[in-house]
Amino acid sequence: MKLSLKKPSFSIPHHWLVPNWRQEFSDRRLLMLAVAVLACLGVTIVGSASMSIASSDFNDPFYFFRRHLIYMFIAVTASVVVANMPLSFWRRWMPVILIFAAVLLVLVLTPLGKRVNGSARWIGFGPLTIQPSEVAKFAVVLYMSDYLVRRQDAVRASLFNLWRAALVVGGAVGLLMGEPDFGASLVLLVALFGMLFLAGAPAKNFLIFLVAMVSGIVGLAFSAEYRVKRILSFWDAWDDAYGTDYQLSQSLIAFGRGDWFGVGLGHSVQKLFYLPEAHTDFVFAIYAEELGVIGVFVLLSAFYLFINTGVRIARKAMLMGKLEDAYLAYGMVFLLLMQIVINIAVCTGLFPTKGLTLPFISYGGSSLVMVFIMFGLLLRIDAEATQTAVINKRDEA
Repeated sequence: MKLSLKKPSFSIPHHWLVPNWRQEFSDRRLLMLAVAVLACLGVTIVGSASMSIASSDFNDPFYFFRRHLIYMFIAVTASVVVANMPLSFWRRWMPVILIFAAVLLVLVLTPLGKRVNGSARWIGFGPLTIQPSEVAKFAVVLYMSDYLVRRQDAVRASLFNLWRAALVVGGAVGLLMGEPDFGASLVLLVALFGMLFLAGAPAKNFLIFLVAMVSGIVGLAFSAEYRVKRILSFWDAWDDAYGTDYQLSQSLIAFGRGDWFGVGLGHSVQKLFYLPEAHTDFVFAIYAEELGVIGVFVLLSAFYLFINTGVRIARKAMLMGKLEDAYLAYGMVFLLLMQIVINIAVCTGLFPTKGLTLPFISYGGSSLVMVFIMFGLLLRIDAEATQTAVINKRDEA
């Protein structure tokens, strides 16, 4: 019996989509290789970058390093579980996951929310701390991957048919901005924008949506005084090096000290209380200082391998007619890509300062666990797409 597969109506170059069936598991192997390299680099640099602040705050130089190892163990375990779960589970429980994410976003605005530097982005339950924005970004992408398939004809007819999805996305962004978390809102909107493009949204409506999204982002960027100060300081990192430009100027000094081969692992000066958030948002600057341009090249190569392999997995799913899986894979890859690009751009002074972690590298339990869950899902998407391809090939034979 030959399977009837639904294929996308828009045109995609054939050589982009045709996988090499003789190497059915190569994408999964490459993805695991990329993640293994990134995870090892992350553990190493978090241990190095956090020693000074851990010694000062907790009288234990390995405080953050040990916690990061625990988070890594939980994250890897989660990815293994997810990789062995059928994708039908996520489709069945998608409404529950979306509601759970919404509840977390509401709770963070209550007294349960932990406020740090003026932002309430964490929920504390005793020793456990959760960052709801990490769950929310994934939940909305999961919802949109389902919605774009269920309402496929309506989406391709006009983007104005997306009003139900717009309510969900608008609600999520509104709650994120209530924290406030402009960075997470930006990453989510761009990821959804990419998913709409791949879903075949009409060019005219797509352009209208793009203009509306950019206008909204600009409006949000100038809606708070502290964001305006960050944007203005972004234009010149040295006009107020000990004031609004302090964090960026210290980050750039770290890059300058790194040179080609770095100052050596553990020998960073900027992590000695000069650069704030040295083991979280600005860990890339410490990495560049200690390991230099060569080390940065290795890290960026691992990121490229991960993103490129993730895109190939999404293309394979699309070729096999698994549109919901393909949209989910693309959405997750877009989320991670945007977070990588923005974090690196912030550290190098190419983008105004935002509080976004570097996936697989920065310290942070919620971010690390959710990134590994998405990694596990990519492995599962590839496994099911490959299985469908094998069945098709057997039927054709």
